[in-house]
Amino acid sequence: MKQILIAGAGHGGLVAAVHLANAGHRVRVVEKGKRADLGHDWHDWLEYAAFDGAGIPRPDASICLKGVAQGFRNPKATVMLRHSFNQKAVIMDRKELIAYLLKLAEEAGVALDFETEAVAPLLCGSAVEGLIVRQNGALLELHSDLLIDSAGLYSPVRTKLPASFGIPNTINPRSVFHVWRAYYENTTGERRDPPYIIDFFHNNRPGIDWSITESDYVDILVGKFSQAGELTEDEVDAAVAAYRAECPCLGSKIVRGGSFEDIPISRMLPMIVADGYAAVGDSAGMTVPLNGSGIILSMNAGKILADTVNAIDGACTKKALWPYEYEYFMRHGKDLVMIDIIKTLFTYVKGADIDYLMEKKILTNELLHVGNGPLNLTAEYFLNLLTTGLPLLKLVPAAAKCFKTLPFISRVCNAIPKDYDEESVKKWVKRYQAL
Repeated sequence: MKQILIAGAGHGGLVAAVHLANAGHRVRVVEKGKRADLGHDWHDWLEYAAFDGAGIPRPDASICLKGVAQGFRNPKATVMLRHSFNQKAVIMDRKELIAYLLKLAEEAGVALDFETEAVAPLLCGSAVEGLIVRQNGALLELHSDLLIDSAGLYSPVRTKLPASFGIPNTINPRSVFHVWRAYYENTTGERRDPPYIIDFFHNNRPGIDWSITESDYVDILVGKFSQAGELTEDEVDAAVAAYRAECPCLGSKIVRGGSFEDIPISRMLPMIVADGYAAVGDSAGMTVPLNGSGIILSMNAGKILADTVNAIDGACTKKALWPYEYEYFMRHGKDLVMIDIIKTLFTYVKGADIDYLMEKKILTNELLHVGNGPLNLTAEYFLNLLTTGLPLLKLVPAAAKCFKTLPFISRVCNAIPKDYDEESVKKWVKRYQAL
């Protein structure tokens, strides 16, 4: 039986907590927020298969909504890439989802400490042996056999690990997305076709916006790539006004949300384990880089991590935890590297370049929906990419690196060592970071 500490009540951390507690380990989750405040004040898409893959019961259908048809639109609005969710797709309230996972954790015997802030990892040489927390104004040291970092994009655990651990503690601005999201009243009950429209470089702003028309509300998200600066209230107002001009049912009253948030849009970090430490979810870079979706990935990672820990007979060393990183990367992480490179390209280009990418079918439906399953790109796709992408190199010099790495992506990703060896892993990490 091991003492497991989990910093942050994230989706992946809570899934891991359920399985570890059910296996007989002592599991404790420390979360800085109040229980009632957890979860973004909005909905997100996922599939029932996410619960199956995470090895936890499906929630009652009464707290799930059906997925709606979706379309991706280029800045000139000349291309609409339509996608219909399958019958198993659902939309869940983020607060309902976190509440559901917390309930499962409690039923499994997990100790939940709210309003307890993770301050820093508790270190002993090259190993993590616990967590320093602030509770009721006092600093406390909590010891563990394993600390699971589920504390999000700006995790106070990961960001304070020594450089010698090899785990990045800073996030490239090109992997952060500033967003504002609110639900407005739908004054007429009208629903557009498709109801869910995602716009690239809407209003000539480097980022991604969307509008979702439901019969009783219109969900508006305004997003900006971090390297282009902070998202301002004036930019939000301009984007909402543009949507209102094309969607008269969009009222002026906000019925829910209306907050600014930062979302990671990154590939998996090159190292997510150390002696006594494992990262999961946003803290490990487990998102679809082009849209920031990470719930399904995080929940699956939580199950893989728990399975790895349950199989460890002895200390939770980096070597013992490596199967978690390897298994997650091979199942999910490697398919997202291509998307991360395309996303990085997005952060350099202009609206006219996005028009080119979509009109020339370089940016496809399959790429935009990666994360739902394996990415199977054909030889014809790569031929089209290389031939039609060449003119873009003259327009966007930064695109050269993106295209230069294409032939090596699969080779590098599949070269990740299955068994942990210090030198082999270091060499692979260097190659992975160069992509």
